[in-house]
Amino acid sequence: RWSRTRGSQRSPALQPPVACDWQSTMAGDGKTEVKSDEGSPLINGAHYKRTVTLWSLVAISYFSVAGGPEGTETIIQNGGAGYAVLGIAVIGLVWSIPTALMTAELSTMFPENGGYTLWVGAAFGSRMGDIAGWLQFISSAVDAALYPALFLSYFKAAAGLGDGAGAWVNWGIKSVFIGGMFVLNLSGINNVGHGSVGFMLLLLAPFVVVIFIAFTGAFTGETVLGWEFNTANWYETPATADWSAFLMVLLWNMGYWEGASVCAGEIENVGQTFPKALAIVFVIVVANYVLPILAFSGLDNDWEAYDNGYYITIIRRVGGAHWGILLGAAQCFSAAGLYTSGIVKNGYLLCGMAEQGMLPSAFSQRLETSGAPWLALSVCVTLTLAFLPLESFTVILTVDMNLYCLALLLEIAALLRLRTTDPDRVRPYRIPAEGVWLYLLFLPAVVVSLFGVFWAAWQVLLLSLGLLVGGVLLVFLLELLRGTNPEWFRESSGVQHFVDTKAGDASSL
Repeated sequence: RWSRTRGSQRSPALQPPVACDWQSTMAGDGKTEVKSDEGSPLINGAHYKRTVTLWSLVAISYFSVAGGPEGTETIIQNGGAGYAVLGIAVIGLVWSIPTALMTAELSTMFPENGGYTLWVGAAFGSRMGDIAGWLQFISSAVDAALYPALFLSYFKAAAGLGDGAGAWVNWGIKSVFIGGMFVLNLSGINNVGHGSVGFMLLLLAPFVVVIFIAFTGAFTGETVLGWEFNTANWYETPATADWSAFLMVLLWNMGYWEGASVCAGEIENVGQTFPKALAIVFVIVVANYVLPILAFSGLDNDWEAYDNGYYITIIRRVGGAHWGILLGAAQCFSAAGLYTSGIVKNGYLLCGMAEQGMLPSAFSQRLETSGAPWLALSVCVTLTLAFLPLESFTVILTVDMNLYCLALLLEIAALLRLRTTDPDRVRPYRIPAEGVWLYLLFLPAVVVSLFGVFWAAWQVLLLSLGLLVGGVLLVFLLELLRGTNPEWFRESSGVQHFVDTKAGDASSL
């Protein structure tokens, strides 16, 4: 009745999981099919058939990394259009590409839900895997709290509600938005993938039109619709350039390539699909940033005015209110895709950790109708409501980057360690670099990540440190509970187990 496709073998270094009713056979195409005995009940977290296909994964990954051109306005404000394009190219080359390659190798090497927690846990023990999971979880949870407010501002701009709407109207719009995205996630990861494809197309289509019109004025100074366009704006630098803020926002826009790895256990033919999807997403993301930067900066060079949402202001001024409504509606789809991606990242992170026995097995329980991990998703949405009062973009962004870059350093270290300690494990995709060349490939990414960890005001660093300490205490509490109440942490049947939760450090593996 139930089957899943597997992309790799289980590590021989770990002890086999407890006996269960699932049977595993190797298919002729090298993929492992896992089935239950007829009539055997599904234990917590046993999966439905893998249903996420290439373009669904492309869309989910796209919203994990970018989610639209918005956010690039702040890069322009702090460094100008030309340096923004140059920064995207450089950071993409030295930071984003290595991270995407790492994600492709490790996601196909560990084709189960949980993503980076499995990588770090397999390399350094369950304790470090828990900490990596906490860093990414709290970073995404705080980040997700931005999107209901962003949706509200975009919706009001598109609908012409203005700032006069009362608090109850604002909360009502946010509640409908959060509830709608929650229902989408509860309907199953397959529907989330299809919905994300729709959000991506509806978001990008108006920008494609605006970019095409704007570039018709690149040589004449005036577009086909009569908008003034000046390519000299591309080479200007703001009088009040802030290079630290420029780089921090740039990292925020070019990171999180491993976000979709948490749902690797839902991806069809993960060994081939994941690398292809990341390659496609990289091209879309770079175009998604560079082309709007050049198009809108050619229309407006008031650098100090550039801030989140300023693209709508520009197009409304040069093209009229109807263009502003069109772009505002597109941004609504952006917020929807970004928030949905945030729920996916944290929901399937909790689910995957529970399947491995790293969290209580209750988090891996799924709805019979859709296979969605309902409790894990519910926790994520509840946290959104708790964090809604946090609307300071600068503070949230900096805390995000502190925690994310620290987690990324753990993930890079896991990749390098596993190349040494587990060289024979099946890797459907393998980075074409070995030894010192592999270390040199990741050296710039490590330097950039260290900047992201430590470059912040001391108050923000203290906040990030407090969250890190809170995570460490939570990890030790989980270890205590695993020892005193092991029945709460049952490993799920039908999944490959990569993390030894009986030991907390790498020396035991």
